Amino acid sequence: MVEEHYSRVHSILFRPAKATSVDFKENVVDWIVRCRIQDEGIPMFRTGFAKRPFKDKSGYYVQGICWLGANLVNSQWFKNVPEEDFKHMQENHDDYIYILKKYGKGSALEEALKAEVTVV
Repeated sequence: MVEEHYSRVHSILFRPAKATSVDFKENVVDWIVRCRIQDEGIPMFRTGFAKRPFKDKSGYYVQGICWLGANLVNSQWFKNVPEEDFKHMQENHDDYIYILKKYGKGSALEEALKAEVTVV
């Protein structure tokens, strides 16, 4: 009976995540540009929770959050984050600028870097 109860509780509390992750290098620049230009937000990246990094056997993950925007751009999980980039995001506060300068190109990059931050 106890085992049955435990199994039932476990099946309720521990379910597969509904969020899907996308490849970091292929998608992060586009997401940052949409957050800065379309949403007029500030891209931020969470690297962990409760002092534990978002990491599994396959590698590092980060959660991109478009902060202070108009809520047009949803939060996004990114997978396959290079360890160097993950460590930089853990230790510094220039997440999106660092990423844009490293992986971005073209006029959208310049627009995103120059976009103002408006707080009302």
